[in-house]
This record gives sequence, structure tokens and C-alpha cells, in this order.
Amino acid sequence: MTIPQRCRSSRRAALAILLLAAVPIAATAAPGRREFDRVFKKTLPLAPGQKLSVEHRNGDLRIETGREPQVVVEAAIHVSSSDEEGAQRFADEIVIDAREVPGGVSVRTRYPEKKWTVEGHGDVSIAVDYKIRMPEGANLEAENRFGNTWISGIKGSASVRNTNGTITFRDGMGRQRLENSFGTVDVSGNDGDLAIVNCNGAVAARGVTGSLDVQDRFGRVEASKVSRRCVVNNSNGEVKVSEAGGPVEVTNSFGTVELSAIQGDVAVVSANGRVIARDVKGKARLETRFGAIDASAIAGDVTASNGNSPITLADIQGSADVRGSHGDVRLVRVKKGVRVACGNGRVSLADVGSAAYVKTSFGLVDAARIGGDLTVENANGAVQASDVKGGASVRTSFAPVSLQGVDGAVDVDNQNGSIEVKRSGGAKGCRNVSLKTSFAAIRFFSPENAGYTVDARTSFGKIRSEFPVVSTGTPSEGSLRGKIGDGRCELTLTNANGSIELLKAP
Repeated sequence: MTIPQRCRSSRRAALAILLLAAVPIAATAAPGRREFDRVFKKTLPLAPGQKLSVEHRNGDLRIETGREPQVVVEAAIHVSSSDEEGAQRFADEIVIDAREVPGGVSVRTRYPEKKWTVEGHGDVSIAVDYKIRMPEGANLEAENRFGNTWISGIKGSASVRNTNGTITFRDGMGRQRLENSFGTVDVSGNDGDLAIVNCNGAVAARGVTGSLDVQDRFGRVEASKVSRRCVVNNSNGEVKVSEAGGPVEVTNSFGTVELSAIQGDVAVVSANGRVIARDVKGKARLETRFGAIDASAIAGDVTASNGNSPITLADIQGSADVRGSHGDVRLVRVKKGVRVACGNGRVSLADVGSAAYVKTSFGLVDAARIGGDLTVENANGAVQASDVKGGASVRTSFAPVSLQGVDGAVDVDNQNGSIEVKRSGGAKGCRNVSLKTSFAAIRFFSPENAGYTVDARTSFGKIRSEFPVVSTGTPSEGSLRGKIGDGRCELTLTNANGSIELLKAP
């Protein structure tokens, strides 16, 4: 995110102006101080489509709209000081410059140069508060410093810049741009596109029936009921977007991003912040580091990438592609395929509607109710799977493998870890099985009506079978070749320094 130059320099300017004159003013003068008040009012013609330009500092700016083709400018001038003569002269010399200019009306606040030394306790305090009524169809360009800005009912375009105060915008129509620093921006209702730039302040935008573009830093951003595209670039603040009618894009760091009830696609790129997504009607791309990803009820495909924190996906109508490290991965109810590549974390899959692929290390892989083939590449981590409608291909080391209810072919290559495979009696047809390990036992369970051509070999271990095997070679303690039943499928069992058992399934 590119931070405007004004965001980087506004603090320095603020301090300079404060030292000159501007401090907040109390309703009642302190002891030893005198107050001087003056009211300014002027009416000028302004047609819809023309522009009102306002330049102000040191006071509030309130702009409302009406149907009359004119601008009504009211200003309340207030000066307080312990120096009566100098303060009164200062108040009298404040000029409200309101005039017609080509294409519209210009309003400027002009302060005299303060050349006297204040006597007594304190200095001079000034405030000029505006109340302006303009045609609702006119355009607005306003700048204010050291005061709050309040705008309501604009039906033309508006460009507003503020510093060291709040911006409040209500019930607009048209393309609007609001810029602020060291204060909040609060928008409720705009029928058109809206752009907000803020520094060191929160942003809230509700009821935008166009697109929304927000840039902020060091502040919370909250957007709801945005009809079209919503883009948020933030840093060091939370982001919350809900009830968006179009796609949502969020870039953030050091703050949670939370999305809900999004009608389009979502894309989140964060650093060191948690990402939450709920009820997304499109696809989702979620990226972060050092913060958990938690997404559910996503209608499209999901791509999730994380580092050093867990990833949880649930109720995904499309596919899931997950990349992570040093964090657990949990996927539940994914209608299409799953692909997971991570390391040093547990991977849990359940109720996947199609094929699943997992690559990890130093973590358990647990898969249940997989609607297609299951492929696992692991190292130094256990693998357990049940109710797999396709085949199972497993690679791991230094950890056990346990498979149960795999309908398709089974291929397991393990090192220094046990293997246990249970073929269910309900499995359709005959499927090949290949199991290989070392320094651990192999146990294979099969229904009694199974038919296999057996090739079992081990070293420094024994082979035991509960099935009658018609031997086709010379049997020995470490070698068994022959047929079980009709021998329709191949059963290859290879071990080193471990036993092999062929057992009847319960």
C-alpha cells in the first residue's frame, strides 16, 4: 500500500500550527481571560453542477444541502485571550472570504498575523465554526485542518480533505473522495463510488451502493452493505467487511481480517494477522503469516497459504489448495478435490468429495471418508486413513501407517515404521496391494473370500498366514509365494528386520 505524502507529513504540520495559534476553546472563559464572538452570514448564487470550494482551519465545518440554487454561509468566530485589546483586534481582523468565482463559489478563512505579546495567564485561542447550506446537486471541494467536518445530502461529487479531526459523511449520491489523518472517517449511505484515504484513524463505511476503495494505516476499517467491488489496503489495524455484493480484496498487516456474507470472490493478503472468512458465494484466496486462517461456507474453490499458524477450512463447495508450514491443517466437508503441501504440522481431512493429495513432514496425516484416491507423501510422520472410495498411495518414514476401508488399490512404502492395512468385506472387486517397510511389522487383514497371488519376503523376521496358501515355491520362515483363493489380485509384502502377518478381517 502506498501512503500519501500528506500522511507522512501531517504530524509535523500539525505541531507547527498548534504552536502558532490553535488550541481547543472552552464554552466559558477561564479566570483572567476575555472572549470575543462575532457572527458572519452571506448568501451567494450556486446552480446544480457548479462547485463550492471551501478552505478552512481551526474549527468545525458542517455542510448540509437544500434545493435552492444558492449557498448560505454562516460562520461563528470565537477568540479567547488574557490580552483583551490584542485579542479583540485579532478577532476583528479574521476574514471570511466568500465570493463568486468562475464555475461556482469559493469560501476561505483568512487569519491575521499575530504580532503582539500576550500578557497575563495564557495565550490566544481561536475557533471559527461553519454551517453551510448548498444545493444538493452541486459539487464540493473542501479542506479543513484542526476541526471536524460533517457533510450530509450531497448528490454531486465531493472531494474532502481533513486533518486532526473527524469526517462524517451521510446520505450522499455520486462519486466521493474523503481524505483524513489523525481522525476517524465515518460514512453512512452513498449511492455511488466511494474512495477513502486515512492515516492514524479508523474508517467505517456502511450502505455504499457503488464500489468502495479504502486506504488506511494504524486504524480499524469496517465496511458493510457495499453493493459492488470493495478494496481495502490497511496496515496495523483490523479489517472487517460484511454484506458485500461484489468481489472483496484486502491487503493488511498486524491486524485480523474478517469477511462475511460476500456475494463475489474474495482475496486476502495479510502479514502477521488472522484471516476469517464466512459465507462467501464465490471463490476465495487467503494468504497470511503468523496468523491462523479460518474459512467456512465457501461456494467456490479455496486457495489458502500460511506460515507458522494453523489453517481450518469447512463446508467448501469447490476444491481446496492449501500450503503451509509449522501449523496444523484441518479440512472438513470439501465437495471437490483437496491438495495440501505443508511441513511440521498435523493434517486432518474428513468428508472430501473427490481425490486428496497431502505432502508434509513431521506431522500426522489423518484422513476419513475420502471420495476418491488418497495420495500421501510424508516423512517422520504417521498416516492413518479410513473409508477411502478410491485407492491409497502412501510414502512415509519413522512412523506407523494404518489404512482401513480402502476400496481401491493400496501401495505403501514405509521406512522404520509399521504398516497395518484392513481390507473391508464390502470392497468391490479385486484390488492389488503392495506393502513395504523395514524394522517394523506388516499386518494385512482381508476378507475370507479374497483371492490373491502372494509374494511375501522378509529378513530377520517371520511370516504368518491365517489363510491357506497354495505354495508355488519352496516355503521358508522368511519367504512365502503362492495363491489365496483364485489368486486374482497381486499381494506383495516386503520387509526387512520385521515380521509379516496375513490375517482374516473381523
